[in-house]
Amino acid sequence: MDGRKGLIAFAGGLVAGVALLGGARFAAMPEPPVVHYHANWAVMLNGARLDLSGDRYMEDVGSCHAGTAQVMPQERVHMHDNDADAVHVHAAGVTWGHLLANLGFGIGDDYLVTDGGARYVTGPADTLRFIVNGQPVPSIRNRLIVSGDRLLVSYGPEPVDEVLRTGFPRVASTAERLNSLPDPATCSGPAHETTGDRLRRAFWF
Repeated sequence: MDGRKGLIAFAGGLVAGVALLGGARFAAMPEPPVVHYHANWAVMLNGARLDLSGDRYMEDVGSCHAGTAQVMPQERVHMHDNDADAVHVHAAGVTWGHLLANLGFGIGDDYLVTDGGARYVTGPADTLRFIVNGQPVPSIRNRLIVSGDRLLVSYGPEPVDEVLRTGFPRVASTAERLNSLPDPATCSGPAHETTGDRLRRAFWF
């Protein structure tokens, strides 16, 4: 009988210890940050703006998944509501190259390939240029998208001064306003962690 009481006391102490440890971890555990910010962009090819407002360039909310383990590339960075001006970022470390890949484009330092297969390559007559926040940059493929960024991708014979004067002003400036608004779709990248999720992390299950 004494052995049984001892076993019960040991089990009770073990459960209490696990509960105390898990509770302490839960109280001290910070909630993972949720990324949600915006940038603006435009693509100009030989003086004409490329129309990226079609449905095929927009986020497909039906492809969204619940939980952080199943986040798809399109959920990390995308566009919404047929608004070709605004880029929605939902994950840290997202680059302009990621966005273009999600749209079916190819991008390098001196070439752009559209989702339809058209190629624009820097040569003797025409140049592919990247203007970020009013400054020419040599590459955007691995450049992080920063909140409030304005990007112009420009291809054509115009010198860089003319691109800055006539092309860059066509890039919208709506990112900061969008940062203050709720996401327009149900797919928002990694979701806010629920209390249940935090409990599971606290107790390792």
